[in-house]
Amino acid sequence: MIPPKRRDGATSFMKLVSYISERDRKPASDGVVFDDPKAPASQSSQAVFDRLVDYIDRSGDEEGGVRVTDEFEDGRQRVLVGEVACETNCFSWETAAAEMNMVAAQNRRCTDAVYHFILSWREHEVPTDAKIFESAQHCLNALGLEGHQYVTAIHQDTDNTHCHVAVNRVSPLTYKAANMWNDAEKLQKCCRVLERRYGFEQDNGSWEWSAQNTLVPAPFRFQPAPQGAAKAQTFSDKESLFHYAERTVRSELDQALDKETTNWASLHRLLHKNGLGIREQGQGLVVYDFIRPQAPPVKASSVHPSLTKSRLAPLYGEYQAPPLFETSDPFEARYGIFETYKPTLQLRDKAVRDERREERAEAREALKARYQVNRNAWVKPDLNVPARQRQIAMRYQAMKASVKRSYNDPLLRKLMYRVAEFDRMKAMAE
Repeated sequence: MIPPKRRDGATSFMKLVSYISERDRKPASDGVVFDDPKAPASQSSQAVFDRLVDYIDRSGDEEGGVRVTDEFEDGRQRVLVGEVACETNCFSWETAAAEMNMVAAQNRRCTDAVYHFILSWREHEVPTDAKIFESAQHCLNALGLEGHQYVTAIHQDTDNTHCHVAVNRVSPLTYKAANMWNDAEKLQKCCRVLERRYGFEQDNGSWEWSAQNTLVPAPFRFQPAPQGAAKAQTFSDKESLFHYAERTVRSELDQALDKETTNWASLHRLLHKNGLGIREQGQGLVVYDFIRPQAPPVKASSVHPSLTKSRLAPLYGEYQAPPLFETSDPFEARYGIFETYKPTLQLRDKAVRDERREERAEAREALKARYQVNRNAWVKPDLNVPARQRQIAMRYQAMKASVKRSYNDPLLRKLMYRVAEFDRMKAMAE
Protein backbone atom coordinates (compact mmCIF):
# COMPACT_ATOMS: atom_id res chain seq x y z
CA MET A 1 0.00 0.00 0.00
CA ILE A 2 1.19 3.52 -0.82
CA PRO A 3 -0.35 6.02 1.65
CA PRO A 4 -1.51 9.30 0.10
CA LYS A 5 0.90 12.19 0.49
CA ARG A 6 0.18 15.32 2.46
CA ARG A 7 -1.10 18.17 0.29
CA ASP A 8 0.26 21.04 2.39
CA GLY A 9 3.91 20.65 1.32
CA ALA A 10 4.97 19.70 4.86
CA THR A 11 6.28 16.18 4.26
CA SER A 12 9.32 15.51 6.40
CA PHE A 13 11.86 12.71 6.76
CA MET A 14 12.11 13.47 10.49
CA LYS A 15 8.37 13.20 11.12
CA LEU A 16 8.01 10.08 8.98
CA VAL A 17 10.97 8.24 10.53
CA SER A 18 9.78 9.23 14.00
CA TYR A 19 6.24 8.06 13.25
CA ILE A 20 7.12 4.64 11.89
CA SER A 21 9.75 3.74 14.51
CA GLU A 22 8.72 5.31 17.82
CA ARG A 23 5.53 3.52 18.78
CA ASP A 24 5.79 4.49 22.46
CA ARG A 25 4.52 7.93 21.52
CA LYS A 26 1.21 6.57 20.30
CA PRO A 27 -1.69 6.99 22.80
CA ALA A 28 -2.60 3.90 24.79
CA SER A 29 -5.85 2.19 23.84
CA ASP A 30 -6.97 1.48 27.43
CA GLY A 31 -7.28 5.16 28.31
CA VAL A 32 -5.64 4.66 31.74
CA VAL A 33 -4.39 7.86 33.36
CA PHE A 34 -1.01 7.62 35.08
CA ASP A 35 0.24 9.83 37.90
CA ASP A 36 3.47 10.59 36.03
CA PRO A 37 2.61 10.53 32.30
CA LYS A 38 5.57 10.46 29.93
CA ALA A 39 5.64 13.60 27.81
CA PRO A 40 6.55 12.99 24.14
CA ALA A 41 9.77 14.47 22.88
CA SER A 42 9.43 17.79 21.11
CA GLN A 43 9.44 17.66 17.31
CA SER A 44 10.48 21.27 16.80
CA SER A 45 13.47 21.91 14.56
CA GLN A 46 15.58 23.14 17.48
CA ALA A 47 14.75 20.13 19.66
CA VAL A 48 15.48 17.71 16.82
CA PHE A 49 18.83 19.43 16.16
CA ASP A 50 19.73 19.32 19.88
CA ARG A 51 19.02 15.58 20.05
CA LEU A 52 21.13 15.02 16.93
CA VAL A 53 24.06 16.96 18.44
CA ASP A 54 23.67 15.03 21.71
CA TYR A 55 23.92 11.78 19.79
CA ILE A 56 26.95 12.85 17.77
CA ASP A 57 29.01 13.99 20.76
CA ARG A 58 27.46 11.34 23.07
CA SER A 59 26.42 13.99 25.61
CA GLY A 60 22.82 12.83 25.71
CA ASP A 61 21.20 10.04 27.68
CA GLU A 62 23.12 6.81 27.22
CA GLU A 63 19.95 4.80 27.72
CA GLY A 64 18.01 6.30 24.87
CA GLY A 65 16.11 3.13 24.00
CA VAL A 66 17.98 2.50 20.69
CA ARG A 67 20.08 -0.67 20.51
CA VAL A 68 21.98 -2.04 17.50
CA THR A 69 21.28 -5.76 16.98
CA ASP A 70 22.96 -6.57 13.65
CA GLU A 71 25.46 -4.95 11.30
CA PHE A 72 26.19 -5.98 7.72
CA GLU A 73 29.16 -5.52 5.41
CA ASP A 74 27.14 -3.41 2.95
CA GLY A 75 26.51 -0.79 5.66
CA ARG A 76 23.06 -1.88 6.74
CA GLN A 77 22.26 -2.18 10.41
CA ARG A 78 19.28 -3.40 12.36
CA VAL A 79 18.27 -1.69 15.58
CA LEU A 80 15.60 -1.88 18.24
CA VAL A 81 13.92 1.47 18.89
CA GLY A 82 12.10 0.60 22.08
CA GLU A 83 10.26 -2.53 20.93
CA VAL A 84 10.20 -1.66 17.22
CA ALA A 85 12.65 -3.53 14.97
CA CYS A 86 14.14 -1.24 12.33
CA GLU A 87 16.65 -1.52 9.51
CA THR A 88 18.51 1.30 7.77
CA ASN A 89 21.49 1.77 5.49
CA CYS A 90 22.21 5.21 6.92
CA PHE A 91 25.04 5.91 9.35
CA SER A 92 22.63 5.36 12.25
CA TRP A 93 18.94 5.46 13.03
CA GLU A 94 19.36 8.69 14.99
CA THR A 95 20.95 10.50 12.05
CA ALA A 96 18.90 8.88 9.26
CA ALA A 97 16.49 11.77 8.79
CA ALA A 98 19.28 14.36 8.83
CA GLU A 99 21.28 12.35 6.28
CA MET A 100 18.25 12.05 4.01
CA ASN A 101 17.58 15.78 4.23
CA MET A 102 21.18 16.61 3.34
CA VAL A 103 21.15 14.32 0.30
CA ALA A 104 17.71 15.54 -0.83
CA ALA A 105 18.95 19.15 -0.63
CA GLN A 106 21.49 18.38 -3.37
CA ASN A 107 18.66 18.04 -5.91
CA ARG A 108 16.86 21.36 -6.32
CA ARG A 109 14.36 20.07 -8.87
CA CYS A 110 12.88 17.38 -6.61
CA THR A 111 10.43 19.27 -4.42
CA ASP A 112 9.38 16.22 -2.38
CA ALA A 113 11.96 13.47 -1.91
CA VAL A 114 10.00 11.61 0.78
CA TYR A 115 8.62 8.24 -0.39
CA HIS A 116 6.66 5.90 1.86
CA PHE A 117 5.00 2.52 1.32
CA ILE A 118 3.64 -0.27 3.54
CA LEU A 119 3.84 -4.06 3.27
CA SER A 120 1.17 -5.92 5.23
CA TRP A 121 0.55 -9.61 5.95
CA ARG A 122 -2.66 -11.46 6.79
CA GLU A 123 -3.73 -11.87 10.41
CA HIS A 124 -2.73 -15.53 10.69
CA GLU A 125 0.72 -15.01 9.11
CA VAL A 126 3.64 -14.21 11.42
CA PRO A 127 6.74 -13.68 9.25
CA THR A 128 10.13 -13.34 10.88
CA ASP A 129 11.87 -9.98 11.03
CA ALA A 130 14.49 -11.23 8.57
CA LYS A 131 11.84 -12.14 5.97
CA ILE A 132 10.14 -8.77 6.40
CA PHE A 133 13.40 -6.85 5.94
CA GLU A 134 14.29 -8.97 2.90
CA SER A 135 10.83 -8.34 1.43
CA ALA A 136 11.23 -4.60 1.89
CA GLN A 137 14.67 -4.71 0.24
CA HIS A 138 13.26 -6.67 -2.72
CA CYS A 139 10.59 -3.99 -3.21
CA LEU A 140 13.16 -1.20 -3.04
CA ASN A 141 15.23 -2.87 -5.74
CA ALA A 142 12.17 -3.41 -7.93
CA LEU A 143 11.22 0.27 -7.59
CA GLY A 144 14.67 1.33 -8.77
CA LEU A 145 15.67 2.55 -5.29
CA GLU A 146 18.62 0.25 -4.75
CA GLY A 147 21.29 2.08 -2.76
CA HIS A 148 18.94 4.89 -1.72
CA GLN A 149 18.75 5.83 1.96
CA TYR A 150 15.87 4.14 3.74
CA VAL A 151 14.44 3.19 7.14
CA THR A 152 12.23 0.11 7.52
CA ALA A 153 10.21 -0.34 10.73
CA ILE A 154 8.16 -3.41 11.70
CA HIS A 155 4.86 -2.92 13.55
CA GLN A 156 3.40 -5.90 15.35
CA ASP A 157 1.01 -4.05 17.67
CA THR A 158 -1.97 -4.37 15.28
CA ASP A 159 -4.02 -7.29 13.96
CA ASN A 160 -1.86 -7.50 10.83
CA THR A 161 1.92 -7.58 10.98
CA HIS A 162 3.16 -4.85 8.67
CA CYS A 163 6.21 -2.74 7.97
CA HIS A 164 6.66 0.87 6.92
CA VAL A 165 9.43 1.83 4.53
CA ALA A 166 10.57 5.45 4.38
CA VAL A 167 13.02 6.04 1.55
CA ASN A 168 14.77 8.99 -0.05
CA ARG A 169 13.98 9.31 -3.76
CA VAL A 170 17.26 11.19 -4.31
CA SER A 171 20.26 8.92 -4.84
CA PRO A 172 23.24 9.59 -2.51
CA LEU A 173 25.64 8.78 -5.40
CA THR A 174 24.19 10.66 -8.37
CA TYR A 175 21.83 13.08 -6.58
CA LYS A 176 19.19 12.21 -9.18
CA ALA A 177 15.59 11.58 -8.12
CA ALA A 178 14.10 8.19 -8.96
CA ASN A 179 11.06 8.14 -11.23
CA MET A 180 8.17 6.55 -9.29
CA TRP A 181 5.86 6.14 -12.29
CA ASN A 182 3.71 2.99 -12.07
CA ASP A 183 5.02 2.27 -8.58
CA ALA A 184 1.76 0.68 -7.39
CA GLU A 185 1.86 -1.93 -10.18
CA LYS A 186 5.50 -2.72 -9.43
CA LEU A 187 4.68 -3.27 -5.76
CA GLN A 188 1.79 -5.54 -6.74
CA LYS A 189 4.19 -7.70 -8.77
CA CYS A 190 6.63 -7.74 -5.85
CA CYS A 191 3.89 -9.01 -3.54
CA ARG A 192 3.12 -11.95 -5.86
CA VAL A 193 6.83 -12.85 -6.07
CA LEU A 194 7.35 -12.59 -2.30
CA GLU A 195 4.22 -14.65 -1.57
CA ARG A 196 5.57 -17.49 -3.67
CA ARG A 197 9.16 -17.14 -2.43
CA TYR A 198 8.31 -17.31 1.28
CA GLY A 199 5.11 -19.37 1.14
CA PHE A 200 2.72 -16.60 2.13
CA GLU A 201 -0.94 -16.83 1.21
CA GLN A 202 -1.64 -15.11 -2.10
CA ASP A 203 -3.70 -11.95 -1.75
CA ASN A 204 -5.96 -10.22 -4.24
CA GLY A 205 -4.33 -7.74 -6.56
CA SER A 206 -3.95 -6.49 -10.09
CA TRP A 207 -1.46 -9.26 -11.00
CA GLU A 208 -1.60 -13.04 -10.67
CA TRP A 209 0.38 -16.13 -11.68
CA SER A 210 -0.60 -17.80 -14.94
CA ALA A 211 -0.48 -21.50 -15.76
CA GLN A 212 2.94 -20.88 -17.36
CA ASN A 213 4.27 -19.41 -14.06
CA THR A 214 4.39 -15.90 -15.42
CA LEU A 215 2.83 -12.78 -13.94
CA VAL A 216 -0.17 -11.61 -15.94
CA PRO A 217 -2.80 -8.95 -15.24
CA ALA A 218 -5.82 -10.18 -13.30
CA PRO A 219 -8.92 -10.82 -15.46
CA PHE A 220 -10.58 -7.63 -14.33
CA ARG A 221 -10.69 -5.33 -11.38
CA PHE A 222 -12.90 -2.49 -10.32
CA GLN A 223 -11.61 0.83 -11.55
CA PRO A 224 -11.71 3.98 -9.42
CA ALA A 225 -14.53 6.45 -9.88
CA PRO A 226 -14.47 8.45 -13.12
CA GLN A 227 -12.82 11.83 -12.62
CA GLY A 228 -15.95 13.76 -13.45
CA ALA A 229 -18.12 11.80 -11.02
CA ALA A 230 -15.56 12.05 -8.21
CA LYS A 231 -15.17 15.83 -8.63
CA ALA A 232 -18.92 16.40 -8.94
CA GLN A 233 -19.57 14.47 -5.73
CA THR A 234 -16.78 16.23 -3.86
CA PHE A 235 -17.73 19.78 -4.76
CA SER A 236 -21.52 19.44 -4.80
CA ASP A 237 -21.86 17.16 -1.75
CA LYS A 238 -24.39 15.15 -3.77
CA GLU A 239 -24.07 11.45 -4.54
CA SER A 240 -23.19 10.91 -8.21
CA LEU A 241 -24.97 8.37 -10.40
CA PHE A 242 -21.78 6.29 -10.58
CA HIS A 243 -21.43 6.11 -6.79
CA TYR A 244 -25.12 5.27 -6.41
CA ALA A 245 -24.84 2.42 -8.93
CA GLU A 246 -21.61 1.22 -7.32
CA ARG A 247 -23.24 1.17 -3.89
CA THR A 248 -26.51 -0.51 -4.88
CA VAL A 249 -25.92 -2.90 -7.79
CA ARG A 250 -22.22 -3.68 -8.16
CA SER A 251 -22.14 -6.57 -5.67
CA GLU A 252 -25.40 -8.02 -7.06
CA LEU A 253 -24.06 -7.76 -10.59
CA ASP A 254 -20.90 -9.54 -9.49
CA GLN A 255 -22.96 -12.49 -8.23
CA ALA A 256 -25.49 -12.51 -11.09
CA LEU A 257 -22.89 -12.52 -13.87
CA ASP A 258 -21.44 -15.75 -12.46
CA LYS A 259 -24.75 -17.59 -12.86
CA GLU A 260 -25.64 -19.47 -16.02
CA THR A 261 -29.33 -18.48 -15.72
CA THR A 262 -28.57 -14.78 -16.14
CA ASN A 263 -29.74 -13.18 -19.40
CA TRP A 264 -30.53 -9.73 -20.72
CA ALA A 265 -34.01 -9.73 -19.15
CA SER A 266 -32.76 -10.65 -15.67
CA LEU A 267 -29.99 -8.07 -16.01
CA HIS A 268 -32.57 -5.38 -16.83
CA ARG A 269 -34.73 -6.43 -13.86
CA LEU A 270 -31.78 -6.33 -11.47
CA LEU A 271 -30.99 -2.76 -12.45
CA HIS A 272 -34.66 -1.74 -12.63
CA LYS A 273 -35.44 -2.57 -9.00
CA ASN A 274 -32.76 -0.04 -8.01
CA GLY A 275 -34.13 2.65 -10.33
CA LEU A 276 -31.48 2.10 -13.03
CA GLY A 277 -31.41 0.87 -16.60
CA ILE A 278 -28.86 -0.19 -19.22
CA ARG A 279 -29.00 0.86 -22.87
CA GLU A 280 -26.89 1.17 -25.99
CA GLN A 281 -25.12 4.44 -26.63
CA GLY A 282 -22.57 4.90 -29.38
CA GLN A 283 -20.55 1.70 -29.69
CA GLY A 284 -21.03 0.58 -26.07
CA LEU A 285 -23.39 0.36 -23.10
CA VAL A 286 -24.31 2.94 -20.47
CA VAL A 287 -26.16 2.79 -17.16
CA TYR A 288 -28.77 5.54 -16.77
CA ASP A 289 -31.31 6.82 -14.25
CA PHE A 290 -34.60 5.07 -15.12
CA ILE A 291 -36.70 7.84 -13.53
CA ARG A 292 -34.76 10.60 -15.35
CA PRO A 293 -33.62 8.98 -18.62
CA GLN A 294 -32.55 12.35 -20.08
CA ALA A 295 -29.95 12.90 -17.32
CA PRO A 296 -26.28 12.17 -18.17
CA PRO A 297 -25.58 8.40 -17.94
CA VAL A 298 -22.46 6.64 -16.74
CA LYS A 299 -20.30 4.20 -18.69
CA ALA A 300 -21.49 0.66 -17.89
CA SER A 301 -17.98 -0.82 -17.67
CA SER A 302 -17.09 1.65 -14.91
CA VAL A 303 -19.94 0.28 -12.79
CA HIS A 304 -18.80 -3.30 -13.46
CA PRO A 305 -15.95 -4.34 -15.80
CA SER A 306 -18.07 -7.13 -17.32
CA LEU A 307 -20.82 -4.80 -18.56
CA THR A 308 -19.44 -4.53 -22.09
CA LYS A 309 -20.75 -5.84 -25.38
CA SER A 310 -17.62 -7.89 -25.98
CA ARG A 311 -18.12 -9.77 -22.69
CA LEU A 312 -21.93 -10.08 -22.67
CA ALA A 313 -22.61 -10.83 -26.34
CA PRO A 314 -20.94 -14.31 -26.30
CA LEU A 315 -23.03 -15.22 -23.23
CA TYR A 316 -26.44 -13.62 -23.82
CA GLY A 317 -26.41 -12.78 -27.54
CA GLU A 318 -26.87 -9.35 -29.04
CA TYR A 319 -28.21 -6.57 -26.85
CA GLN A 320 -31.94 -6.82 -26.09
CA ALA A 321 -34.08 -3.87 -25.03
CA PRO A 322 -35.64 -3.97 -21.55
CA PRO A 323 -39.17 -5.38 -21.10
CA LEU A 324 -42.13 -3.06 -20.52
CA PHE A 325 -42.01 -3.61 -16.75
CA GLU A 326 -45.80 -3.63 -16.61
CA THR A 327 -47.94 -6.15 -14.76
CA SER A 328 -51.52 -6.33 -13.55
CA ASP A 329 -50.41 -8.00 -10.34
CA PRO A 330 -49.49 -5.29 -7.77
CA PHE A 331 -47.52 -7.85 -5.77
CA GLU A 332 -45.26 -8.77 -8.68
CA ALA A 333 -41.96 -7.84 -6.98
CA ARG A 334 -39.63 -8.39 -9.88
CA TYR A 335 -41.05 -5.34 -11.72
CA GLY A 336 -41.01 -3.01 -8.73
CA ILE A 337 -38.58 -0.13 -8.09
CA PHE A 338 -37.53 -0.34 -4.46
CA GLU A 339 -34.80 2.28 -4.41
CA THR A 340 -34.15 5.28 -6.62
CA TYR A 341 -31.28 7.63 -7.28
CA LYS A 342 -31.88 10.96 -5.51
CA PRO A 343 -29.47 13.52 -6.97
CA THR A 344 -30.93 16.40 -4.91
CA LEU A 345 -30.21 14.95 -1.48
CA GLN A 346 -27.05 15.76 0.46
CA LEU A 347 -24.38 13.08 0.35
CA ARG A 348 -24.47 10.68 3.27
CA ASP A 349 -21.62 8.20 3.33
CA LYS A 350 -22.97 5.47 5.56
CA ALA A 351 -19.64 3.72 6.00
CA VAL A 352 -17.91 6.89 7.15
CA ARG A 353 -20.79 7.75 9.47
CA ASP A 354 -20.65 4.27 11.03
CA GLU A 355 -16.90 4.56 11.55
CA ARG A 356 -17.28 7.96 13.17
CA ARG A 357 -20.10 6.66 15.37
CA GLU A 358 -17.86 3.83 16.57
CA GLU A 359 -15.00 6.25 17.17
CA ARG A 360 -17.27 8.47 19.27
CA ALA A 361 -18.48 5.44 21.24
CA GLU A 362 -14.90 4.36 21.92
CA ALA A 363 -13.98 7.92 22.92
CA ARG A 364 -16.89 7.99 25.38
CA GLU A 365 -15.83 4.69 26.92
CA ALA A 366 -12.26 5.95 27.24
CA LEU A 367 -13.51 9.15 28.87
CA LYS A 368 -15.63 7.16 31.34
CA ALA A 369 -12.63 4.97 32.20
CA ARG A 370 -10.43 8.02 32.84
CA TYR A 371 -13.19 9.61 34.91
CA GLN A 372 -13.55 6.49 37.07
CA VAL A 373 -9.78 6.35 37.62
CA ASN A 374 -9.69 9.99 38.69
CA ARG A 375 -12.82 9.62 40.81
CA ASN A 376 -11.47 6.62 42.70
CA ALA A 377 -8.15 8.35 43.30
CA TRP A 378 -9.68 11.67 44.44
CA VAL A 379 -9.91 12.34 48.17
CA LYS A 380 -12.26 15.07 49.36
CA PRO A 381 -10.31 17.73 51.29
CA ASP A 382 -11.39 18.70 54.81
CA LEU A 383 -12.71 22.24 54.35
CA ASN A 384 -13.48 22.75 58.08
CA VAL A 385 -16.29 25.13 57.18
CA PRO A 386 -17.76 25.79 60.71
CA ALA A 387 -14.38 26.77 62.15
CA ARG A 388 -13.64 29.09 59.23
CA GLN A 389 -17.07 30.71 59.60
CA ARG A 390 -16.46 31.34 63.31
CA GLN A 391 -13.04 32.80 62.50
CA ILE A 392 -14.57 35.24 59.99
CA ALA A 393 -17.35 36.22 62.41
CA MET A 394 -14.88 36.90 65.25
CA ARG A 395 -12.64 38.94 62.92
CA TYR A 396 -15.45 41.27 61.86
CA GLN A 397 -16.82 41.59 65.40
CA ALA A 398 -13.40 42.91 66.33
CA MET A 399 -13.52 45.30 63.35
CA LYS A 400 -16.91 46.68 64.48
CA ALA A 401 -15.62 47.15 68.01
CA SER A 402 -12.66 49.07 66.62
CA VAL A 403 -15.02 51.29 64.57
CA LYS A 404 -17.15 51.99 67.64
CA ARG A 405 -14.08 53.15 69.56
CA SER A 406 -12.56 55.16 66.71
CA TYR A 407 -15.51 57.15 65.27
CA ASN A 408 -17.76 59.46 67.32
CA ASP A 409 -19.88 60.74 64.39
CA PRO A 410 -22.97 58.46 64.18
CA LEU A 411 -23.30 58.74 60.39
CA LEU A 412 -19.62 58.00 59.76
CA ARG A 413 -19.75 55.12 62.25
CA LYS A 414 -22.83 53.69 60.48
CA LEU A 415 -21.04 53.94 57.12
CA MET A 416 -18.00 52.09 58.45
CA TYR A 417 -20.29 49.39 59.89
CA ARG A 418 -21.76 48.89 56.38
CA VAL A 419 -18.25 48.63 54.89
CA ALA A 420 -17.34 45.98 57.45
CA GLU A 421 -20.58 44.07 56.73
CA PHE A 422 -19.82 44.13 52.99
CA ASP A 423 -16.30 42.81 53.58
CA ARG A 424 -17.73 40.09 55.80
CA MET A 425 -20.24 38.99 53.12
CA LYS A 426 -17.42 38.94 50.53
CA ALA A 427 -15.22 36.80 52.78
CA MET A 428 -18.06 34.35 53.41
CA ALA A 429 -18.75 34.04 49.70
CA GLU A 430 -15.09 33.31 49.00
